[in-house]
Amino acid sequence: MTHLSMTAPNPGAEPIADLSKAPLPTARTLRARRNIGLQFLRFLSFNTRIMRMVVKGHK
Repeated sequence: MTHLSMTAPNPGAEPIADLSKAPLPTARTLRARRNIGLQFLRFLSFNTRIMRMVVKGHK
C-alpha cells in the first residue's frame, strides 16, 4: 500500500495530498467510463438496488 503524504507549503495552510503516485486508469477503464450504454446499465442496476431497499423498508 502506498503512503499518502500530507504536507503543508507554509505553516498556516491546509494540508495537500500528494497524488503523484496514484494509479492511473487503464484505456479499458476510461472507455468503460465514457460508454453511454454501460453507464445506463449501471444507472438501472443502482436504482433497482435502491428501490429494493426502499420497498423492503416499507413492509
